[in-house]
Amino acid sequence: MGNQQCPAEDAAHLASVARVFCPFPDYNPSPLFVNMVSINSSLHLRNHYRAVQSSLSPKQLEDFTQGLRTTFGREGKVTLGGVGVVALSLAVLFDTLARQVRGEWVSDSGPIPGLFLKNMRGYYPPQVHTVSEYLRLVPYIANNPSRMIEESERYLKQLIIDCQPLEKLGENKTFPVKDDTTEVNRVLGHHFGTSLTTHLHRIKNGTTLDFNGGGQPDDLIFNLNCEPEIAGKEFLAEVKKSDSRTQEAFKSCIKDSEDIEKTVLEHVAKLVWVDAIFMPAFAMVHQELLIAQREDFDLKADALGKWVE
Repeated sequence: MGNQQCPAEDAAHLASVARVFCPFPDYNPSPLFVNMVSINSSLHLRNHYRAVQSSLSPKQLEDFTQGLRTTFGREGKVTLGGVGVVALSLAVLFDTLARQVRGEWVSDSGPIPGLFLKNMRGYYPPQVHTVSEYLRLVPYIANNPSRMIEESERYLKQLIIDCQPLEKLGENKTFPVKDDTTEVNRVLGHHFGTSLTTHLHRIKNGTTLDFNGGGQPDDLIFNLNCEPEIAGKEFLAEVKKSDSRTQEAFKSCIKDSEDIEKTVLEHVAKLVWVDAIFMPAFAMVHQELLIAQREDFDLKADALGKWVE
């Protein structure tokens, strides 16, 4: 997986030089997404929980804690809350509650802010809306096993529909935009579907629906905020006079002109794009260990504020 011919650190270094001449998006997925589907999700969630609480004033922390207690009850336990999609939903809830107690307006619908890449056209693939809706629902059903199974299966089926190839979408469906940020969001939807399947394995101890997110498009559009041909010449000139680190990265990632499908800047953008879309996959490589995880999350134990009766 990833760029076998180009180490991720070389691609990232080359991209940092290229963005001086031609800004293009940071394709890296949200750390919350990657961390909460990893084998160390429980540790990441505890650290995030404490970091969010530490950022609040005493009054805000009191309101934050009360919001959690209202949702989960005085015991403060969340079934399987330390792992996978439930951990991700809790991380999202912490951020949402923190913004609310600070007096910020937070939408209760649409793509979850900060979890997906912002598209310059304002378009998000259907997976983003399905995932966002599911994550907002989970805190209210996490401690209800039968409801959790029912809703998880329903949303998994919807994700499978969302990931249908274009020819199966039908005439009345919105035609997906095949650009760089949209595809990262689509791939995140695929990884979420895999994690949701893992979650169902956990709670049912058996087989579940197989999840298929579809392949990558061949005609991907990269949103480069420049004239690629002109900026590409400036970029190449900069590489030639740069330090050895930059020149080594260039040689590692672009061995000859045959490596370049379009312009050199589109090639560099694609290198970091490929690394970004595989990042969640690397976090989920130990599927058997992930399925075996059964860790609940104790909100009360890690609360920095008083968990009042």
